[in-house]
Amino acid sequence: MSNAKVRVGIVGAGPIGGLGGRPFSHAAGYRRCEDAELVAIADIDPQRLQQFGDEWEIEPEHRYPTAIDMYEKARLDIVDVTTNTLYHHHPVIEAAEAGIKVVMVEKPLATSVAWGRKMVEACDRSGTRLITEHTRRFLPHYQRLKRMIDDGAVGSVKTITYEGCRPLLTNGTHTVDYAFFFTDAEPQLVSGYLNQETVADPGGAGMIACSDGVVVFIDCIAERKESLGYTKIAGTEGRIHFGERRGLWEYGPLVEADEGYGTRYDFEPIPDMPAEFKLDDYFYSATRESIDCLLEDRESVSTGRDGLKALEVITAIHVSHKTGTQVSLPLAEGLDELEIRSTGE
Repeated sequence: MSNAKVRVGIVGAGPIGGLGGRPFSHAAGYRRCEDAELVAIADIDPQRLQQFGDEWEIEPEHRYPTAIDMYEKARLDIVDVTTNTLYHHHPVIEAAEAGIKVVMVEKPLATSVAWGRKMVEACDRSGTRLITEHTRRFLPHYQRLKRMIDDGAVGSVKTITYEGCRPLLTNGTHTVDYAFFFTDAEPQLVSGYLNQETVADPGGAGMIACSDGVVVFIDCIAERKESLGYTKIAGTEGRIHFGERRGLWEYGPLVEADEGYGTRYDFEPIPDMPAEFKLDDYFYSATRESIDCLLEDRESVSTGRDGLKALEVITAIHVSHKTGTQVSLPLAEGLDELEIRSTGE
């Protein structure tokens, strides 16, 4: 490509997009990328549209009332969809049909597996790179953990236990996705439980039996204010434990020992891992990924299909709880139409 800056447009002038000049936002992430320029915004609310445009210095002629209008006139390389989850699907499908090269969509991918599949299929047809914004996949320290596992640090992965926070779709999508970031095993059978909350998107938990004998345990019972977040990845030759908010990152190979069962884990801190995290780095890493996928002409480390997998597992947890049965994946026809209308609360 030429030295011209990558042209980016955002669909959805809300707080996650950057309304209020929010530093923890997609707009702020792109502002940190010197090889990209946020040139356009689309939103159906005229007041938010103008406020967002003023805050991020977007020219008045590039403030659009519809996504389609923006796609037709703004000459975009990248589209970033930050609308409410209820409205993710149409802007993504329309961007693919308009020939946009890279589309990033906020997590979760959609409210139903059926819509998620249509989004993925539309992007496949057009050759659009679809990225699901599961932020930790883009961060260097999470990618380092994945390399350790891929290089055999724990041997063959047997179990992944991940504690996140409710609501299950809005927040738990991270929890489910990161579990599958660390294994290539495919989910096959889901047993789920939901909190007794009178909301569309309650907290919950699940056990997911996967190919290759891998089992994933998901715990999204705690409310956000109660959540700590902790992960255990256990394999045939070692374990990795980490707790992001505690700054805990440790690895223990399985070694022979005279005591106990004849083996033990020699845990030590993984060197050069962060003691704390900054939210603006998460958004910057995500926006940087969308630009790099465009410039390097590659798939993302967090594709649309990755987002679809997390969505299907979460939907299966809902179905399992409501039917009192184990649910096979892929979901049977009809179950993929079930919508989880998360408010994010």
